Amino acid sequence: MTREKIYYALAVLGFVGTSSQVLGYVDAGPIGGTADFWRDALTTNDAARFLAIDIAVLGVAIFVLLITDARKLGIATKWVAVYVVGSLLIGISTFVPLFLAHRERALRQEDAAAG
Repeated sequence: MTREKIYYALAVLGFVGTSSQVLGYVDAGPIGGTADFWRDALTTNDAARFLAIDIAVLGVAIFVLLITDARKLGIATKWVAVYVVGSLLIGISTFVPLFLAHRERALRQEDAAAG
């Protein structure tokens, strides 16, 4: 199995694994539901706060990497926006693997053009 396919599988796993946990937030809409989710994550208990802060900082670091890698590889800005906004509204465990699959495809195309 190629890395690209592994990343696609991880995106599906991330979506399935997390979507069942957020059903209670859907009625508030994408923005309201996201805000409610983070409020709950940051106010429930110390463990939830730790995980929320840890994932948020990791997310910012990943976004920096995502943006710089996308520029180097010529991945269109619209796709970068999809991956960042999708990560914020739907889940980083879904959209970062999708970016990584896109990155693998871009690297493969770059190698084919060079060789």
